Amino acid sequence: MSSLKLVIWDLDETLVDGVYAEGDRVLARGADALVRRLHEQGVLQALATQNDRETMESAISTYGWEGLFQAALADFGPKAAKVSKILTELDIAPTHTVFVDDDPFERESVAAQIDGLGAFALDGIAALADSMKIPQTEESRRRPRMYDELARRREDGDAAENYEDFLASCEMRLTIRAYRPADEARVVELLERTNRMNLGATLSPSETVVGLSETGPRIVVAELRDRYGDSGRCGVLRLAPAPDGSSARIESLALSCRVRARGLALSMLVALLRHPDADHPAFEAEYRSTGRNRPLRMLLWAAGFEDRGDGWLETTRERLEGVELPGWLRIDIESALGPSAR
Repeated sequence: MSSLKLVIWDLDETLVDGVYAEGDRVLARGADALVRRLHEQGVLQALATQNDRETMESAISTYGWEGLFQAALADFGPKAAKVSKILTELDIAPTHTVFVDDDPFERESVAAQIDGLGAFALDGIAALADSMKIPQTEESRRRPRMYDELARRREDGDAAENYEDFLASCEMRLTIRAYRPADEARVVELLERTNRMNLGATLSPSETVVGLSETGPRIVVAELRDRYGDSGRCGVLRLAPAPDGSSARIESLALSCRVRARGLALSMLVALLRHPDADHPAFEAEYRSTGRNRPLRMLLWAAGFEDRGDGWLETTRERLEGVELPGWLRIDIESALGPSAR
């Protein structure tokens, strides 16, 4: 497992040293500290328990776990069904997820039904957490809060009578700017952790941030905020211009899943390619399928890219300029001369 994004916990005889509904209240050794530690490190967490909802909510209140779980499901159906529903709700891949249950049958049963899912006992996830790289960026540490903000946004959107009016009320603001040395850790992190909106390019994440120059490869970064919160740096594009300036090759591209969840992926891609550092008449990109990044290929098509053959796609600036962006989205493009608002 290259990175841990989500831990899905069982409750009884895993977090709780016994059965909560039967009056057991003592937590398993180290459980509370580990839940809080993972939250501080930016790992998403969820509960999937064989209980009624009232029992689960009572447990969350008893242990002061409000705000620590981004999803919580309680019913008496199969645990694999609850785990699958949580993965869908949070849009996290099983390969970046661990299910924690101290019953070996339950662990192996759920893992057998969900391909790529990790399954551990409590001591196993503690050891895994010790071995995983601790997130170093503000965006990573704020990930649970960002998912909570996204959930509130969805609830408000579902309740709105006019969705266009709701989107306008969100005050979404997209900032496109040139790369800065302080962005290095976040750019590498985005390329490492983004699966669906990733080009699958030849450059490794660490290679993406080297060899930059005013006349050679450049990186453009996208930041997003709205009235629900600040999503930070959630898009990155590296371009390498042709020697004659006639075109540019997209060498690396990654968009956070939060962008896709807001329906802003197309707007962000087009805005990245409208930055002054991307001022070229044509663009080409090599798309390498990873088995999970088909949404990015579809996004490139929507932006006007056409298949050239052998996995290569290409488009022109004229096509990109023809892509209509939503009026409720404010786009600030920061150049060396300062920001210009769209």
